[in-house]
Amino acid sequence: MKKRSRILVIAVLILLLPAVNLAQEQRVRVGYSAMSGSMAWVWAAKEGGYFDKQGLKVDLVYIGGTAQLFQSMLAGEVAFGIGGGPSIIHANIQRRSVVAVAGTLNRMIMKIMAAPQIKSPADIRGKRIAVTRYGTTTDFSARLFLKNWGLSAEKDAVILQVGSVPNVLAALKSGASQAGALSPPAHLQAEKLGFSELMDLSKADIYYPYTYVVVSAGFLEKNGNLIRPFLAAAVEGIHRFKTDRAFAKKLIAKYLRIEDEKVLEETHHLFSDLFERVPYVNRQGLASLAGILAEKEPKVEAVNLDSIVEDGFVRELETSGLIKNLYRQNK
Repeated sequence: MKKRSRILVIAVLILLLPAVNLAQEQRVRVGYSAMSGSMAWVWAAKEGGYFDKQGLKVDLVYIGGTAQLFQSMLAGEVAFGIGGGPSIIHANIQRRSVVAVAGTLNRMIMKIMAAPQIKSPADIRGKRIAVTRYGTTTDFSARLFLKNWGLSAEKDAVILQVGSVPNVLAALKSGASQAGALSPPAHLQAEKLGFSELMDLSKADIYYPYTYVVVSAGFLEKNGNLIRPFLAAAVEGIHRFKTDRAFAKKLIAKYLRIEDEKVLEETHHLFSDLFERVPYVNRQGLASLAGILAEKEPKVEAVNLDSIVEDGFVRELETSGLIKNLYRQNK
C-alpha cells in the first residue's frame, strides 16, 4: 500500500512540475471561438501562468465561430481549438478529421433575448433572430428554441448571421434583429438595452457539447507530448476560476470589457458552477446533438462519434490524482 501511495505521489508531482523537458518552452497558438464566459478557463490558465508552468508559451487567438476556428486549425494556423456545438460533427462529415480531447462545459448555456414587443415564442413569427455564424452553438440554440415551440427556422423566422457576439448585441440595438441568441454575460447587456429573456435553454436540462478542446487527427497522432501539459494547465485554470473569485472577475472584466459588478458576479457564479472539474466530453450530449442534426442531415448518421472523442488524456489526469489533489487544497 505504501509503495502504491509513493507511486501516486510521484505521478502527481510529474504533472504538477513544469513540463520543460517535454515541450522545451514550446510556443503554441490556441484559437477560441467566442467572446463568452465559457472561455474563461483558458484565460485563467493563461493569466495564472499555468501554461508557462507546463513549458508552453501560449498565444491566444480569437477566431469568431467554431467552423472558422476549425478551418484555421486544419490549416495549421492554430494547434488547439476551443469551441463547441455541431461543428465537430460537420467537420467529420466532410472528412476533415478533428478530435475532441476534453469537454470543459457540457450544458447548453444560451438564452434567447427578445425585443419588448415579443411577449411569447409565438410572437417570433416573421421576425429575425441574430446568431454569430451558421453552424455555431448560437445558430443551433436558435433552431432548438424554435423547434421547442413548434416553429421552423425555414418557415416561421429568419436566422440572421452577424459574425460575433458584439454584433448580435449591435443588431438588437439597431433593430436589425428582433431577437438574439446570447450566452452569459452578454444577455445581461441585452437586458440593459431593454430586451427580455424569451427562453433559457440551460433550464431545458439537456447535455450539450458547449465547449470542448479540439485538435486535428494529425496533431493528436504526433503531439501527445503537447496535449498532456496543455490539459494539465487547463484543469488548473478551471480550478483557479472556480476557487478564486477576485481573480476570475478580473479576467472577465479584461477579456469581455465589462465593468458592471453585477454582471461580473453573475458570470463568475454561473460558470464556476458549470465548468467540469474533470473535463470529459459528455458522450450523451454529443449523441443527442448528432440525433437532432441527423433529422435534416442524414450523412450525420455515418459519423462514428467514438472516433471524434479521445478522452485518454483526461483519464490520465484523473487517475494521477492531480485534479483531486487540487480541490483537496480548498477543503
